[in-house]
Amino acid sequence: MARISDEELAYEIATNRSYLRALERRLTRKNPEISVTANERYVDNVPRGEQASVGPLCGRVGLAGPDRDLGVAFYIGTRYLNSADWDYPVINWAARAAKVFFDPHTTYKLDTDVVVRRTLTARGAEVVHASDDWAVTVPADQSPFKAEKLHVPPAPPRRQAGRPTGPTSSSARTAASPDHPAGQMPRTRQATLTGPAPSPRTPKTPRTPGTPRKEPPSPVSPAARRAAVAGEGTAGRLPLPGKPADLATWQPDAPLVIAFSEDSRADPEGIAAVRAVDMVRHLARERRRVLVVTAWTNQLPKIVGRVHTAAALVGLPAADIPKILTIVHDTEWLVGVAGYPRFTDTREPDALDVGLYVKDIVEQAVQICRRRLGWAQRDVPLSAKLEVAYEVIRMGGAPTEPLKLGRYSAEWIATLPPFRAAWGQLRYLALFAQLVTLLRTPDSRRPYGHVIVHGEHELSGLSCAVLRANNPTAQWTVLTNLGGPGSPTLDRRRTIDMAERLSVSDDLGTVEVIAVRGARLIRHTVALPPPKAAPATPPGVHDRAPDRQPEPTEHRQRSASAAVDLENGMRAVDAVRYALHAPRTEAMTSVLATLQPDQYRLVTQPPTMPLIIQGHPGTGKTIIAVHRAGYLVNEETTKKKGRIPRVLLLGPTEQYVRHVSRTVRELDPTGAITVKSLPEWLAELAGLGATTVQPGEGTAEDVGGFIVALAKRAVAECQNRPEWKTSRPTDKVKMAYEAIRSNDPHGRPPTSQTEQRWIEALPPFPKVWGKRRYLPLLAQLGLLLSEKRSRYEHIVVDEAQDVSELEWEIIQAHNASGRWTIVGDLNQRRRLDIGHLDWHELAKRLHILPDAQLFQPEIVERGYRSTQPILDFANRLLPPNENQPCSLQTDGPEPSVIRASTPGKRDLRAVGEASRLLDSHPGGTAAIITTDPDAIDKLLLSNGWRRTDTAVGAGDWTMEGRRLAIRTPDSARGVEFDGVVVVEPRYFVRQEEFAGTLYTSLTRANRELVVVHSKPLPEPLTRR
Repeated sequence: MARISDEELAYEIATNRSYLRALERRLTRKNPEISVTANERYVDNVPRGEQASVGPLCGRVGLAGPDRDLGVAFYIGTRYLNSADWDYPVINWAARAAKVFFDPHTTYKLDTDVVVRRTLTARGAEVVHASDDWAVTVPADQSPFKAEKLHVPPAPPRRQAGRPTGPTSSSARTAASPDHPAGQMPRTRQATLTGPAPSPRTPKTPRTPGTPRKEPPSPVSPAARRAAVAGEGTAGRLPLPGKPADLATWQPDAPLVIAFSEDSRADPEGIAAVRAVDMVRHLARERRRVLVVTAWTNQLPKIVGRVHTAAALVGLPAADIPKILTIVHDTEWLVGVAGYPRFTDTREPDALDVGLYVKDIVEQAVQICRRRLGWAQRDVPLSAKLEVAYEVIRMGGAPTEPLKLGRYSAEWIATLPPFRAAWGQLRYLALFAQLVTLLRTPDSRRPYGHVIVHGEHELSGLSCAVLRANNPTAQWTVLTNLGGPGSPTLDRRRTIDMAERLSVSDDLGTVEVIAVRGARLIRHTVALPPPKAAPATPPGVHDRAPDRQPEPTEHRQRSASAAVDLENGMRAVDAVRYALHAPRTEAMTSVLATLQPDQYRLVTQPPTMPLIIQGHPGTGKTIIAVHRAGYLVNEETTKKKGRIPRVLLLGPTEQYVRHVSRTVRELDPTGAITVKSLPEWLAELAGLGATTVQPGEGTAEDVGGFIVALAKRAVAECQNRPEWKTSRPTDKVKMAYEAIRSNDPHGRPPTSQTEQRWIEALPPFPKVWGKRRYLPLLAQLGLLLSEKRSRYEHIVVDEAQDVSELEWEIIQAHNASGRWTIVGDLNQRRRLDIGHLDWHELAKRLHILPDAQLFQPEIVERGYRSTQPILDFANRLLPPNENQPCSLQTDGPEPSVIRASTPGKRDLRAVGEASRLLDSHPGGTAAIITTDPDAIDKLLLSNGWRRTDTAVGAGDWTMEGRRLAIRTPDSARGVEFDGVVVVEPRYFVRQEEFAGTLYTSLTRANRELVVVHSKPLPEPLTRR
């Protein structure tokens, strides 16, 4: 597999954006919305009723010769698009022709013509990585991806972002070339600031930034001219709710953040210009300057023109503008700071070159140089300092004083060329600008009094750091994009990230944000977290028992060769490894591009074919379940039937629903799939509505099959009562429940002592309301009482090993056609006394085949999620005769096992380790899994963490922009995190002979696992 060039990646990024716009236009014509039954409150944190999301392109296939329908190359996407919708053929991922991409070993008419398969890995809706699998070696000029008809498409409207080829005048630059689309690298432009499209006109003669330009006579009135500056139809004023003041002049001494939606009627460039002129007037007496930095070269002429128009309206002499106002592109400004003479190489930087951690590395290097070389006592030229400091970075520090590096920073340093080769390259411009900033004395800098950032979301973290370091006393006006679809305001996390990047806040530690959506303005204040303190050793850690690292097991000796064996039959191995090493997110990211042949075959089985899939943790079972549901409702699968079937996808928890909902939305924009957690669904059937389900374990009798007969007799007895017909559904459930408690429903006693003891132990109805233990009983009563029940053509059940006999009875009653997809792992069962002992028993129970003994479950064995060290540690809990799972991730740190002397110190260490995991996996996720979440919650609250709103994520805590998940063993099922801290494993094991709950919790970690305990570990975990 070969990684494609940056130019080809830029092409695919722009093409994908064009495809998404075309797909959105097509779906908008059909006006689809998310079904409210998919999640009554939220679907992937998006309020119900919002427009469905669309998935990105996932692949591309090149042929040896042109096909009559598909041409020489075609794309694979989530939805089919024909030539009337888009310029290029896009095959639906569920179509038969897509098999040549997902299953290279299949037999299909196009298979022998395939030359190359390109896998497009996406993050959200953006393509971030691409790699090619060549089936046939051909000369570069004969590649099917270089065909004449496949030239790079124009960049998205208002998203052109040309990069300079040298420190030329900003006003002389024109719009970006369409052959250089926005956002071609993770660092570079991802989206433009929304608002009216920029004018295509270019100034006829070059002029330097700030130079006055003679305005032609205008036939319109001054009021109309002012309206043209600030926004369409606003007459120059955008009134704030509760504060009738001009937006441009509002609080000149306080930071201001303005976020624009795509349908905003305001003009961002005009508002930037009006704000700039107003700040010029405000700071004139203090002789302080104003800086306007924009992320786009094609917006510079427009801003300059707006500035002169606004200055003329307030009577500011045009000749005075250049003296106090600078308008510049961000790259040109960095060139001025770094002192680049010219660009020797204009290749774009990648994410490693401009990460915020580069700022910390530069600070360490400069401090080492000052201490060891005595620069404070010697007059050393700046150029010499610059070269020495750069080489210190490149060498990783001094021989006796190395730099403190993380994994990504170490990878980045290893790629640095010598100083002479690096100096003048565009990709290292921000690095040299930061070096020069720190090497200069503070007196040599000329900070601005006010900085206006136009397109903040397009600037890298390192560029923002340089901007702030050169203007430490400035006030800020930030123009950026509004949050996600449907968001009325800029979300708090984005605001905090932006404030930290630019150190934007007022004296009270708050930021005022104005969101412009359409013609409406919404003002809100965001309180920022206190400044991050230096990390300290958690209290009580000094007297804990010594840390113990488990030694590598003998299984490690076979892990490398086993991983090679696992790659047999795979496709897009490079893309899979890239995705596995990417940070985890709360929501499942798009994995359609890396769907493997064995997974694709299971997903695309005929809808009438029953499936039971068994697999160890991290083997992609949930991915198969979700894509199977998407395949069943896909337009390619259902076009012969003429209608889309209703599909129910049941998961174990609400956290699981949030985890998979975004992918479901991409695969099913019409809302035919209903996604529910089993407890939530049972509560709805019982008529509990939005009642919060209280966790709790019951007995095997609480979910026994005999309850069905008891419930039927109780309902039959209650129907003869006079008050029955006039009672509400909830009252009917109560009456039937109390009839069961009466110990003699319909005059017939229970048939066994087990039933008798269970009935006698039932509490009064108010005490069972909302408790998880009694949900199956109440749901069965509600099912018998309902006059109209939801019927589904296919039901997909994930984590099926924990579904009880009574719950299967309820689920089966909603399956209209008897079609099933059942996914689970018998080794992860919470209890042995609930559920079925093997899959054959379940197949017989559900009547999947006439002879259930002939039915064989599908086995998936390839591990994706956890590293091999984590799996080896967790595998100690498996029975001796069980197959030991292997992972594609052979590398990774050994799980840490930490002993604390007391439960209090144990919990303190758990929180400290979770914080470390968040720092070690920036942009990723971490979780604490514990049987006592209340103790951890109290500790987090006392240490400055704040719990998020339950509608967004129950059990999640935030501090300083970081998010930590607190999970119980039950709520951790079906989800994953970069790092996991498991607290007190002894309490996870309810049955000594079986530790399925603990096994599940240990395997939630993708990259790093920590076990903290004060009680003895379960015996299997102490083995070597």
